[in-house]
Amino acid sequence: MNRDLGMLRQSFVLAAIGLALGLGACQRAAEAPRVSAPVVLDQVALARAALAAQQWAVAAEHLRAALSTDPGSLFLHSNLAICATWLDLKDEAIREFEWVVANAPGDSEEAKIARRWLAGNRSGTQSAASELAANDPKIGNGSIHGTAAWGEPLTRYQIFLVGLRDSPNKEFFRRVRTDYSGNYMLTKLPAGSYKLTDSVGPDSKWRLKVTVEPGQDLAIDLTQDNSVQQRDDFR
Repeated sequence: MNRDLGMLRQSFVLAAIGLALGLGACQRAAEAPRVSAPVVLDQVALARAALAAQQWAVAAEHLRAALSTDPGSLFLHSNLAICATWLDLKDEAIREFEWVVANAPGDSEEAKIARRWLAGNRSGTQSAASELAANDPKIGNGSIHGTAAWGEPLTRYQIFLVGLRDSPNKEFFRRVRTDYSGNYMLTKLPAGSYKLTDSVGPDSKWRLKVTVEPGQDLAIDLTQDNSVQQRDDFR
């Protein structure tokens, strides 16, 4: 008798386990498989963050990706052109600045920057002031030199000298890089007034107005003491 009861209990237990497994299998079969949603990157936001951090190569990649979906964006083209100048990608800079000139409002800051850069950098051309400086050292014999440092020397850092609008050298545009000690030198400069800066776009560290007299050699160190946080001659 006891043996029969034990076998009966064992049968009930096995039946219960089978029922539970069957119900679990049915429940799993009824559940729809979960599919992860694709991650959509905000390329513009990522580009803005990289631009703010002056990570030019990273910003350029995000700007190019964003242009594939928004090819008519002035913001994307103008900032990609600026990144290209930092990365020494001259062909890309020319292409993007030419797009800006062709599509931006003529009086916009983006168009003005593009025209100035192209005047001094488009293949086979020079601005009148640059050409004068190269060919007539008696006139274009001024210079500016110094060190760029931001806590420590800024090595291989770009420095720009841009002629002021409504001045005889308004089309002048020159770019140099600092050496591995942060030193820079701009030579063969025609006399006149200029903007000395480290960016042709936003987020400049320096925006100084300088005047070069004929034959003058100016010594201007670029530091935090004369940065835009302390002095901005073009605000």
